Amino acid sequence: MVAGLLVFCGSRAIAETVEDLPKPTGYVSDYAHVLSPQAIARVDQIASQLDHSEARAQLAVVTVRTLDGADRDQFANDLFHKWGIGGKSNDRGVLILLSIQDHQRRIEVGYGLEGILNDAKAGDIGRSAVPYLRQNDYDEAVLTQVDQVGQVIADDAHVTLNEEPAPRPTARHAHRSSPFGGLIFLIILLVFFGGSWITRLLFGGLILNSLGGGWRGGGWGGGGWGSGGGWGGGGGDSGGGGGFGGFGGGDSGGGGAGGSW
Repeated sequence: MVAGLLVFCGSRAIAETVEDLPKPTGYVSDYAHVLSPQAIARVDQIASQLDHSEARAQLAVVTVRTLDGADRDQFANDLFHKWGIGGKSNDRGVLILLSIQDHQRRIEVGYGLEGILNDAKAGDIGRSAVPYLRQNDYDEAVLTQVDQVGQVIADDAHVTLNEEPAPRPTARHAHRSSPFGGLIFLIILLVFFGGSWITRLLFGGLILNSLGGGWRGGGWGGGGWGSGGGWGGGGGDSGGGGGFGGFGGGDSGGGGAGGSW
């Protein structure tokens, strides 16, 4: 009896149902734990741009271990409806689903995107991932679908997707472009070629701090305007003008395509 209970619990631990899946906390829900942080970051970047631009579309990527016998297409449609992918007023949402142990895949398309992502197009995009899926390269399998789906939506909305997030300026870069460069140079001359030791201490520390070094371990920190602790810093999102704020209440009528690998 104990052995049977363990088998039952083990099967439930890897089998997800739509009812069991929690509210998403991002564009990617990797329940199967098969995606790298780099792949997830790339999906987030593209999805954020689609979500926070004139494209006004929402993209979700979901991996599960197994459907445990559930119908793939119904699972995707039920999950799409439960999460409300896309805006409530436009239904512009896409769900990319992978069930790893079942070797099942599905692209579910919201009502508002069926005109540009019809069943044939969704089928072509899904099939392009099959070679990667057969090699257990889930990163590329997801990214090739996300890139293609994102490009179709962006082209239709006349939106350009950034390939890479723009690098954040560092404190040193900010100093080089500062209009007060001449004044700082004069202060440096004053500190190191004249003035009391107190003046040198105060102004020297101030200058070092402005250059991004600061006083460590008991003095000033190194956080300037371009750093993680000041204005314009922090983790932020990647290239889309805003992070994940939840899905908007969209729905799907079963459009899209699926298959196996």
